[in-house]
Amino acid sequence: MNLYRPIIIGIAGSVLTESEQSWLTELKPYGVILFSRNIDNPSQLKALCTSLRQILGDDVVIVIDQEGGRVQRLKQPDWPQLPAALDIGKLWRKHQFKGLEAANSLGQVIGSQLASAGISHVAAPVLDLSIDGADPVIGDRAFGTTPAEVIPLATAFIDGVTRSGVTPIVKHIPGMGRADIDSHQSLPVVKTPVSILEQSDWIPFQVVSGTRWAMTAHIVIPEWDHEPITTSERAMSHIRSLFGDRMIVSDCLTMGAITGAIEERIQRTLDAGVDLALFSNGSDEERRRAVEASGEPRVIREEPIELKTLPSSTLEALLQKLRDVPTPIQAADPTWDRRN
Repeated sequence: MNLYRPIIIGIAGSVLTESEQSWLTELKPYGVILFSRNIDNPSQLKALCTSLRQILGDDVVIVIDQEGGRVQRLKQPDWPQLPAALDIGKLWRKHQFKGLEAANSLGQVIGSQLASAGISHVAAPVLDLSIDGADPVIGDRAFGTTPAEVIPLATAFIDGVTRSGVTPIVKHIPGMGRADIDSHQSLPVVKTPVSILEQSDWIPFQVVSGTRWAMTAHIVIPEWDHEPITTSERAMSHIRSLFGDRMIVSDCLTMGAITGAIEERIQRTLDAGVDLALFSNGSDEERRRAVEASGEPRVIREEPIELKTLPSSTLEALLQKLRDVPTPIQAADPTWDRRN
């Protein structure tokens, strides 16, 4: 039985450095997360994922953010620009069947894209609500403003992604649509009473099924604790009680919402009850330190799911449905690659 350290780690570029090959082999992290800095073109990306499997095993978890809209790591010209979730939500409000079809098509396209590259997990869909007056960090990344909109569209997206064997990671549990500041920069405090949150923001995370995986929100809920949810044992206890059996991965621990030395951030997160710490950025030495700080290898990976790609004719038909989404499609925002 192979054991791994409970951390998902970032790598520097489009090929593994000699140093990365050395410490990945020695330290055995659970998985790796990829960003645009790791991607040049489809053949290079596939080769990188093959290298990661050769070093870390065929069951290694390889994660990427690929939501559509402004959060896309696979970008033009090699990959098509995809609509934002809220664009699909607007379509759903006018014509529910077409909206559901678009959400499912988006999931199928993303799933096939990632399966073709050898990427096993996608940090999507966003189950947060889009809340007027909140920081735009969520905004059009959400399918809608109410659980009634988010639940069916996220469910359709998940159905689409999983057809290719890709595992979705819903985010940001228990909901950060009301964040008053971008957690990439600082720590949001959600002052809305729990009695309201449990009747709105939290419902999608309780209802949407199809995956055990969830990513934390770097927020404070004062009724629970004055520490970030990600590093609060009390808050994580509430999460476990409310949302059931989950494989919980932290949002990136290099974001501005989480402070302290590298080792402290990793240890506080794991001590709080998060299953896997996520550490995306930093120098080679800092990323190695983060993996070492996660402790000895002690976590078993899940059985890998076979990745399957769609025929090109099917993929093109799905892309055409997405082109028909009426709201103008925005380009991916390059600043997201520098945020986490």
